[in-house]
Amino acid sequence: MLKWVGIVLVLAAVSVVVVGLFLPRQWHVERSVEIEAEVAQIHALVADVERWEAWMFDPAQAEAGMEVETQGDPGGVGSTVTWSGKGSNGAMTLVEVNPEQGVRWDGRIETDEINNHGSIRYEPLGNGRVRVTLIDEGTLPPVFGGYFAPVMNSALSQHFEAALGRLAVAAKAP
Repeated sequence: MLKWVGIVLVLAAVSVVVVGLFLPRQWHVERSVEIEAEVAQIHALVADVERWEAWMFDPAQAEAGMEVETQGDPGGVGSTVTWSGKGSNGAMTLVEVNPEQGVRWDGRIETDEINNHGSIRYEPLGNGRVRVTLIDEGTLPPVFGGYFAPVMNSALSQHFEAALGRLAVAAKAP
């Protein structure tokens, strides 16, 4: 009897690994908001990673002990924001900063290697309104990454909706 339990457990573990190898490991999240502001106002908040704490990160995470640090030239290519705390750590480094179009970054989420790429793009709509689109995509590690990709999509979708809402409020502030 004990022998059969062992065989069943081994088969179950092998099944989890084999299925995990074939699950999609990529995430892609894209969210947009229309903001009543000028592109320059939005760009000032987006290009300067020192200002990301005001809108990109959830204030509840700061209260829970998440630490956010920045380094590099504020508003310049190569500037980096890093965070660590309960349930999340990573870094994003700006690789493109364009005052009319937006920013792009390479990120290291839960790893020391670049595993995601993202951007925030501006699209002037006229009448003092700008569509801001936040895009993030990447690949999780093999085997168990496929099990977590749907969780990553869902969590980032909710996070980006809230972040864009905070960005809209911050862009309107005097």
